[in-house]
Amino acid sequence: MNKFTSIILGAAALSLTAPAAFAADAERNDRLYDASGSSIAKVNRVADDGDVLVIYKGKVRRVQAETLTKTDGKLVTSLTKKEIRRLK
Repeated sequence: MNKFTSIILGAAALSLTAPAAFAADAERNDRLYDASGSSIAKVNRVADDGDVLVIYKGKVRRVQAETLTKTDGKLVTSLTKKEIRRLK
């Protein structure tokens, strides 16, 4: 295996783990806030793909990693409470 092959394999491996790395800031028991800044729930679990699972309104909801950011040390989703209520 030459250098070029190693670089390509490394880049491919990095692209496969990018979504999980994006939301790697999310941890169990972090408080999740919605788009308006209202508290939703504590994170119950962080999935391998970076999605977080919370218990909201008595049901487990899976919030996609693509909607998550860390803002001022808080875990925030771009979704509203109404949109979170519709998640499965």
